[in-house]
Amino acid sequence: MKTYGLLGRNISYSLSPFMHNAAFKALGIKSEYKIFDLKENEIDAFFSDMKKGTISGCNVTIPYKEKVLLLTDKNDDVVKNIGALNTITFKNSKLLGYNTDCQGFIESLIGEHPGDLNFHAKEKDVFIFGAGGAAKAIIYGLINSGARRIIIADIDNDKAEKMAQSVTANENVNAVIAVLSDSSKYEEFISKTDLLINATPCGMKSEDKDLFDYKYIHEKLNVFDLIYTHDTPLVKEARHQGARAINGLNMLLYQAGASFKIWTDTKAPLDVMKRTLLENIEK
Repeated sequence: MKTYGLLGRNISYSLSPFMHNAAFKALGIKSEYKIFDLKENEIDAFFSDMKKGTISGCNVTIPYKEKVLLLTDKNDDVVKNIGALNTITFKNSKLLGYNTDCQGFIESLIGEHPGDLNFHAKEKDVFIFGAGGAAKAIIYGLINSGARRIIIADIDNDKAEKMAQSVTANENVNAVIAVLSDSSKYEEFISKTDLLINATPCGMKSEDKDLFDYKYIHEKLNVFDLIYTHDTPLVKEARHQGARAINGLNMLLYQAGASFKIWTDTKAPLDVMKRTLLENIEK
């Protein structure tokens, strides 16, 4: 019996165990997927266990996507370019790091299945709330998709600036990358953008304040909120005002499918995984 899981902090809400365990069962794979909700001072011991083969692989989420980069033996080129990982596998006595967030985001962005946005970023303007590991993966995907301009906004302006500088340091970046630190100008920029992305936890709790004044949402705007447990006020209001909007459920599904393939060398049963997600979200 192999063990996999999700490494993060305060992640009891995660639906990943339901999804992966359903996939293992459907394919007759003798494995289990668990939650590893750990404090930062417990991370080193966790990785020591992985190197002993006790844990065969894991996903990584908030707040450790960037912090664990130096704990793997080797990372793929996507991780190196993004500066964040979300998937680790233990193979041939080595811990190997991958980032499937980027793949999951792009598949959900351009896809045409229910829950996908069916939006192509080539020559489009994008506004992103958030400057964490998920945002890095998204920006990498948008740049490779030919986005024209990417505006970043984060409550931690220094963090956003460092991310923008890191991205623009790559000579292959043709998109204009900028940080908007003046929150009073959010609406002005959003009213002119093609794609709005929420890569923050804002909207997960009912008491969360709105990211901006939602009256500035326009019909030509496309909204992608990475929160997947429910439709946030942002998603609901965008749809109410005639804009296209999705939550992060399909991104979660697609990145999980890619991780599953890395661990098992087997194509993930996405239909089983999505059905399980929907069943457990409704509970």
